[in-house]
Amino acid sequence: MYQIDEQKLKHSPRAVKFWECCLAIFYENLSQFKQDTQLDDEHKTIVNINNLVHDKDKEHFYLDRAFDYYVSANQFHWASYEFDDINAYKQEIYKRKVRPGREQNRSRFILRQEFAINNDEKITTPRIAVANTKVLEDNIKKGIRNTRNLVGRFKTLRKIFDQTKEEKADILLFPECFIPIEFLDRITWFVANEQKLVVTGLEHVTADGVSFNFIVTILPFEKGGIKDAVVVYRLKNHYSHAEALMIQSNHCKVPHPSQYCYDLFIWKGIYFSPYYCFELADVKHRSIFKGKIDLLVASEWNPDTNYFSNIVESISRDLHSYVAQVNTSQFGDTRITQPSKTERKDILKLKGGDNDTILVGEINIKTLREFQRELYATTKDDKTFKPLPPEFELEDVLNRINNKSVL
Repeated sequence: MYQIDEQKLKHSPRAVKFWECCLAIFYENLSQFKQDTQLDDEHKTIVNINNLVHDKDKEHFYLDRAFDYYVSANQFHWASYEFDDINAYKQEIYKRKVRPGREQNRSRFILRQEFAINNDEKITTPRIAVANTKVLEDNIKKGIRNTRNLVGRFKTLRKIFDQTKEEKADILLFPECFIPIEFLDRITWFVANEQKLVVTGLEHVTADGVSFNFIVTILPFEKGGIKDAVVVYRLKNHYSHAEALMIQSNHCKVPHPSQYCYDLFIWKGIYFSPYYCFELADVKHRSIFKGKIDLLVASEWNPDTNYFSNIVESISRDLHSYVAQVNTSQFGDTRITQPSKTERKDILKLKGGDNDTILVGEINIKTLREFQRELYATTKDDKTFKPLPPEFELEDVLNRINNKSVL
């Protein structure tokens, strides 16, 4: 069992990064997970989305717990005045808003979380690197069995890191189930040191007979000249039929969240939300951030590219946002698309190849927002983007322009 020794943490011989505390909480929660037999059946189990446990006494949000570790570890390394106002200090690292509020208790409602991180510097034309790499089905099975194959995989990761730095990308996106948990600290170290945002699928992790599939968003920030990162992990809301069958055929259960949850991030002025493969097949879920995001990120391991191609094009126009879809290279349709006419909608699109590489595309957030704030009468001859969908709220656009909350 993984558990932090709080006494040793208090007397750490060096300052501890916030990202290290985020990962410590993640590993601690996973290693301590136990099925609640009252909330499961033969093939699935209900889990709490934030702590992975169904314990009302432990509903302290995991990033808040990570912050507690962070303060405890660094209290002797920094000047005491740094922690005079703990809440203000925390909000310099991350701000979190939840909708609906915690008092909500209806089953299967959709919880929306907004995280604001590193918004002092603004990027209006972010360069997005999408990884063109294979995610092997055999590796997914081994992940479910906790017998992960690590041979040669860090070399692939390192190659992609180097290409991302060389191309000066701001954001790096990976497919579903790409990174084994053993390399999560390496990818987070890269994010913090190079200040590149990463969204990646985590290879399945099985704990107490339940196989978890997480999407992880790692957001870099710099505070007091120290490079660091916030790590946000989210359990997949919808497992595909084939994925559920693979898990069950390996004698494991599928975790179902006690409530659905999606994250909206505001990072360097970019409003985006990561979705995880089969979640996009839920028409209600994929529409909850209409007008509130500039970019939707879709991390996938999906052989049904025709179906998801239609979904992605629909999302781009229905939400009137950029969409970055990253699929394993053997299936393809990895792309960055925009709500424009057919001949110019795809900023990049790729499939196949034996070599692991990245392709970089640039999106223009300022141009998109300026188009969205105008009336149709003034944009009807502008062919940059398609006209806005019905009930597209101007207030949401202005909030994004002015870097305000949209929840």
